[in-house]
Amino acid sequence: MNRITLAALCITLACGAAFADDVADPAAKESVAEDSMLGMLTMKAGAEMSEADRGYMKSMKAMQQTLMKTEMSGDPSADFVRVMIPHHQSAIEMIDVLLAQKDVDPEIRKMADNMRAAQAKEIVEMQKWLEANRQ
Repeated sequence: MNRITLAALCITLACGAAFADDVADPAAKESVAEDSMLGMLTMKAGAEMSEADRGYMKSMKAMQQTLMKTEMSGDPSADFVRVMIPHHQSAIEMIDVLLAQKDVDPEIRKMADNMRAAQAKEIVEMQKWLEANRQ
């Protein structure tokens, strides 16, 4: 697993803990934490969460909240598109957080720019598919 994939996984896992903290009912809070990969992220010993980390978590928390409200239809194609749109939107938000940072590796910055363009294009394609298929 490369460093970028590992970092993305870690950030994704962190958001569950943050989201679980917003749930008032203790039993529901435990359920959310158990059901979410976001609840599995931990910080490296002695490390502090960066501005970028907080931005990534905010984006992923919003995505998770959107996904939890998504009504599934039972149609695997439509449901895939319904969950992928907020997933891609969250990726774009995370890329924007990254690109706002000063000390981003030039190779990662270029990769992020390319990913942003691809994700935006795919969102439009998925929205058009949903509309065309009246989903």
